[in-house]
Amino acid sequence: MSTVWSRPAKYTAGVAMALFGLYVLHLSRTVIPVLIVAGLLAMIVRPLIEWLMRRLRMRRGLAVGLVYLVLAVLVPLAVLLAVPVIANAVSWVARLDYGSIARAGSKWLESALTSIRNIRLPGAALDSAVDRAVDSALAGMHPGPGAPSGPPPLSGLLQSLGAVLKTSFGMAAGVAGAVFSRIAMTLFMFLASVYISLSCHTWRGSFLSLLPQAHRPEWDGLLSRIDRLWGAFFRGELILMLVIGVMSGLGLAALGVPGALYLGVTAGLLEIIPNIGPIIALIPAVIVALLQGSNLLAVSPLVLAGMVIVLYVLIQQIENNIIVPRVLGGAVELPPLVIMAGVLVGTSAAGILGALLATPVLASGREILRFVHGKLMETGAAAPPDAVVQPRPDAPARRTRKPAPVKKRTGRG
Repeated sequence: MSTVWSRPAKYTAGVAMALFGLYVLHLSRTVIPVLIVAGLLAMIVRPLIEWLMRRLRMRRGLAVGLVYLVLAVLVPLAVLLAVPVIANAVSWVARLDYGSIARAGSKWLESALTSIRNIRLPGAALDSAVDRAVDSALAGMHPGPGAPSGPPPLSGLLQSLGAVLKTSFGMAAGVAGAVFSRIAMTLFMFLASVYISLSCHTWRGSFLSLLPQAHRPEWDGLLSRIDRLWGAFFRGELILMLVIGVMSGLGLAALGVPGALYLGVTAGLLEIIPNIGPIIALIPAVIVALLQGSNLLAVSPLVLAGMVIVLYVLIQQIENNIIVPRVLGGAVELPPLVIMAGVLVGTSAAGILGALLATPVLASGREILRFVHGKLMETGAAAPPDAVVQPRPDAPARRTRKPAPVKKRTGRG
């Protein structure tokens, strides 16, 4: 009796396995972001692990243990040193007099509306409609004196106090639970990253072994391109954050902008969000220039704000035309509009992690589309000749059989 499954049985088993995989992904939806962060950490430290294996002839386990031991010591130390600076930057930006900004903006808007109201337009109907709209806007900016005044009753104060105490205790319990949960997730992420670093070098071979022999070189080339893309992107982003933060801080200090150090830290941290981060980092710098002016230059706050905008535009031009080509190379060849749209979609779908992963995911999708297009069109573009990866040093060498010598026929003498 044959034990080979029939085609309907194979289809049924395949569909059942796919549905079971989707169900497992649904159950693991809270752990998947932690595993993604663990994989990103393993990808960032992999060049150092491979350097220790290649230069110092260390075994993989020893190299992984040494690198993560250094991380376990240096990362908390760096956090302890960086948290005060970041906290001071956030508190300094939060202490800005946003009330004066709102009042100045309201005064400017009121002046602009009054100027519009004094303009006479052709046509009585249009002129009266504009006047009514302006009067309505001005009335909304200045509420009337009919609002109730006086102290609230005692019962209302006691009820409000009870609600505040209840909310405070609930928030304290929630914060304590969130802290313990974050600590557990961090430990899990660290251990998962260690495991990924120990075993990731075997994953490609395991995947390729499932494919027919004739298709392995092109799939190996595709995986190599995606691997280089992700590694180059995240290592380049770390370098860009450092360079942009230093350049922004030094430029603002040269202009005499107060809080140049904190604004430089903000610009460096926001550099992790492509295209949109630098625009967000520009806003507090312009606000500080408009409110406090320069400590070194004898210019008006408005002129200083224009100089700050020019500085940030110049830094972005240097980044896009000089730093990014040297750091990222051709890893991410996507139009800025596509990257911005991807960041917005990623942010709405997965928050900060989605914004961080939007660019490499789009670039990986580009490589996959090129691969599929080459296979569909049969142009041979699915696996270019330079994409075939050479065997790694730790991969076992394959034995090749030498061709048997050909015997020459000789006639009888």
